[in-house]
Amino acid sequence: MLGKKKLEETNLTLPEAKEILEKRKETGELLYEQGIALDHLMKFCKLDLKSARKLKEELLQIGIPSDIAVKIVDILPEDKYDLGVIYAKERHILNDEETEKILEIVKKYK
Repeated sequence: MLGKKKLEETNLTLPEAKEILEKRKETGELLYEQGIALDHLMKFCKLDLKSARKLKEELLQIGIPSDIAVKIVDILPEDKYDLGVIYAKERHILNDEETEKILEIVKKYK
């Protein structure tokens, strides 16, 4: 089989992806798609890299799965309805206590 082999896969927050593309831009010219992605990230990143990593770490510490924590960091839900959209496809249904805990953590970083 020709081509590239995927070595690993990780979930990245928008600020983490932005950092990677900015480093690539410094070392050379970005491909067209990478440039479009970086432009999108410049417009829609709500947090800086340090805050995003701290928020993600706090969410992981309270038992939120990594993929959900990344979505929460990227979207920064404001109420239980926004959080419900993130959890819509999950088997676990949040109770009011879990919802309030997550929203309280997110509120610290807004």
